[in-house]
Formats: sequence, structure tokens, C-alpha cells
Amino acid sequence: MQNLRIRTGKAMLYQPATNQITPSVYPVPTPGDGEILVRVTCCTLCGSDLHTYTGRRKENNGPSLLGHEIIGVIEAIGGNEVRNDYDGAPLRLGQRITWSMVVSCGNCFFCKRGISQKCEMKYKYGHDSWSGVPTGGLAEHCLLRANTPIFSIPDGLSDEVVAPVNCATATVFAASRLVEETHRIQGSKVLIWGAGMLGLTAIARVRDSGGVPYVVEPDQNRWGIARCFGAEGCVDPTDRTGMLEMSTAITRGRGFDISFDFSGVTDAIQQSISIIRIGGCINLVGSVFPAESVSLDPEDIVRRMLTIRGLHNYRPDDLACAIKFLERTSSQYPFESLVSETFCLEDTEKAFQFALEHQPIRVAVKGEV
Repeated sequence: MQNLRIRTGKAMLYQPATNQITPSVYPVPTPGDGEILVRVTCCTLCGSDLHTYTGRRKENNGPSLLGHEIIGVIEAIGGNEVRNDYDGAPLRLGQRITWSMVVSCGNCFFCKRGISQKCEMKYKYGHDSWSGVPTGGLAEHCLLRANTPIFSIPDGLSDEVVAPVNCATATVFAASRLVEETHRIQGSKVLIWGAGMLGLTAIARVRDSGGVPYVVEPDQNRWGIARCFGAEGCVDPTDRTGMLEMSTAITRGRGFDISFDFSGVTDAIQQSISIIRIGGCINLVGSVFPAESVSLDPEDIVRRMLTIRGLHNYRPDDLACAIKFLERTSSQYPFESLVSETFCLEDTEKAFQFALEHQPIRVAVKGEV
């Protein structure tokens, strides 16, 4: 009997018992009807990946394949039907793509109410327990489900610019979409808490929308980067006097029009509520891990007519807008410089350690470096 060799790939698995990354080998899957096999070319480590790695955020009890800021090229398309991308263009072998982190059913209670990212039957890439099938970015392949929204990547966008799009960039666009349902960013004084990947992207997004962004960031080494992305001013959150003086000078004592919190820090959220103007809007995005509770005075919220919104994940249309934004503005803002170090897949553990020790905006993991 002929011995057929099974093609294998490598995955780097997170082990929650030891908070370490270990290698594993899997048989490369053959895509079924509607599925697509992608060869991963780049995965950037999101802040939530780091929270999981340090045990701050609980994903699964067993080994997991992390990584959801992923891009790759199509290696195989299952079935005989033509698959199209989100814009309706036919997909082809060798094409560079990205895809929505959340796959939704489109028919459940939440999908029908415009929050498909909270689908009752949702599936999230890069968050799953290891089953022997690659579904995250820290592997050589990723098998895409049949109903996954897929997006073609414009040729002009480098891996480093576009890899964070299906988490950080799309989330910023979802956050700004929510805010603009009730408040105009154009002409507004906007306070952005945190100058990480989300905060820096939000600065550029606010500038592009005609708003004036100001940044609250404790790491003064990031202030220069924030200004390169369009920040009008920066302040340390521990400098309460400086915060008050900035708000008074900028807003004539009324308070900021809009606040985006990407830090998830309880004190930042508390300050954000106190420094927003009457009728202003606060959008909470960064609170994706356990933290101390925030103290709210209901009378204060009512009398000041505040709008407080929370956002978790994004919809496919947010990702579409994010890609178009990067295509149009990538030469205007230094997105490529935000990935400061690149590691090969075998050195994924080193990538996590580097990210935790040096706290760069992003590090990337690639199959080949």
C-alpha cells in the first residue's frame, strides 16, 4: 500500500497553564465548500493578545491559537462556486486578503439589530481553543469559514500598515461610527485617552473627519508620535492641573465635546466623565479586561445630558471603511513605523516577551523574515 505523505504546517500555541507559547504541527486542511485556505503572511500582536498571554484576560482553559490581526494570500478555494470579496469582486489564488475577525450568522436577534459583532452564534478568529485546525494568525495557515467577510488588500499597502486593520483600525471606525450617530466629529474638540495603536489611529481618524484631537497619554515618549498623527496637544493623565488648564483654555471651560477611551483604565474613564461638556459624548472602547468599577452619579449624567456608549468589536462595513481610509491616507500618516520589530513564526515567544518588555505600538510575526 502506497504511503502518502501528509502536508503539515506549524502553529504556535498559547498554553494558559504556563503562560507560554509552544509549537505544534497540524495537517494542512483541505477547504470544503465555501471555505478558503490562506497562507498567513503577517500577524501583528494586539493588546488583547498580550492580555491573554499574561493571564489578565481569560480566553480558554486549554491551548489556544492566538492572533487576529492577520493578512495572507489565498492558497486554496473549496468547492466549485466562485467566491467574491466584500465588494463583489471574484477571489483568486495568490490574492492578498484580510477578513473580518468576527463571523456572524446574519439572522439572529442581534444581527437584525445592527450589532452583528455580538451575534448569538458568532465565531472569532484568533480566539479559539486549539482543535488541530488553524484559525488564528500565529500559524502558517488559516482556514476561513464559508460565510467569512473577505476583503482584498490594495497593492499599495504594506504588510505592516494593513495587518492591524482587522482589529485596531476597524474598531476605531466602529467607535467613530457610533459617536457620529448622535454627535458630529467635524468641528469638535475630541479627547483621546491612550496613544497606542487604537489611540493613534483615532487621532488620524478625527483629523480626517475635521475634528481637533487632544491626547491623554502617560508615556511622554509617545507624544511626538501622537503629534505626527495629528494630535493638537498632549497631556499626562496624572497631571490633573495640566488637564484642567488644557480643557479650560481649549473649550473656554465648557469641557470637551467627545471623549474616546482606549486605555481601559478606571481613573481615565472617571476623569473623562468629569471633563466632558454638557451634552457631550463618551465612547468606551478599551475596557476589555477586568478592572475596578467606575463611580457614576446619575443626577450628574442627567443634568449634564451626557451620552455614554460602549463598543466591542466591529461590523464588516467598519472594516471596509478602515481599509479605504488606509489606502487613502497611509502616505499622510506614519502607520508603517508603528510596527517596530518583526519576528519569524518560530520566535513567537520572543515576540511576546519583546512586546511586554519594550511596549512598542506593535510587533509583527511573519512566516518568513
